[in-house]
Amino acid sequence: MTKAIARLSILLAATAISATAASASDDISVSLVLGQRNSGFHEAIACGARAAAKELGVKVNIQAAPTYSASEQIPVLNAVMATSPSAIVLDPTSSTALIAPLMEAAANGAKIVAVDTTLDDPSVLSAVVGTDNESVGRETAKALAKALDGKSGKVAQINSIPGISTVDARIKGFEEEIKKYPNLTYIGNQFASEDIPKAQQAYVSLMSANPDLIGVVSQSNNPAIGVAGGIRSTETAESVVAIAVDADEAEIEALNEGLLDALVSSPTKWAMSASSRPSLPSRASPSRRRSAPAR
Repeated sequence: MTKAIARLSILLAATAISATAASASDDISVSLVLGQRNSGFHEAIACGARAAAKELGVKVNIQAAPTYSASEQIPVLNAVMATSPSAIVLDPTSSTALIAPLMEAAANGAKIVAVDTTLDDPSVLSAVVGTDNESVGRETAKALAKALDGKSGKVAQINSIPGISTVDARIKGFEEEIKKYPNLTYIGNQFASEDIPKAQQAYVSLMSANPDLIGVVSQSNNPAIGVAGGIRSTETAESVVAIAVDADEAEIEALNEGLLDALVSSPTKWAMSASSRPSLPSRASPSRRRSAPAR
């Protein structure tokens, strides 16, 4: 899965560069502003970007916010803008707070490419590489229902923070799809930030308030890792089915340990503004679901 994410980032880097000029040269520089340091997902994107930059002969400057938040990412973005890059590639940590600084960057001539997450006002973007996140959310509901195999009871979501376009769309997709399963009583979503210990505590508190919970879904990696830790600490792996999105190394370890029951991903798609569309092949990776060992 990490290799698949790296291939996505290679396409992303190529998209950003091609959106800037018809051919690579020493004058083209791309800045990659990632949402968080020490994240397997973001590290894979960085790895792929380096490979693409080497292949295309362009410069790439990779920076990342200390934690996943707009207040941390914006200063990093401002520092990058001061270097006048040809293109800026980033996963916006807020669908609204990043609009103003990115508009300034675009006004100064930089092409802006969003990966994974996007903006409420996408007019500033030259390209977007991402997924159909409502579909991802629906797939998590289907995976949960399938794993529960007709069992009746309460299910919930534990996610990061509101205002992240991917998470918001996945929550919406899940909530629409879960209505199709009358045997499952959806008791709502809890936001637990991108902090793994906070997500773990959110799960522990959820179980304390709802000891009859039978299923939980997390729509991104850090909350999922926290939920897995909560399942371990409460010893509820046998009674609670846990579904997650992404495929960080820690998530895969939790899957193999039986703390998570499935990891869901979906095809990649990309789109560009008509004025900066390069001749790039369309690429997609199929939806993949991995099941944990039988309990």
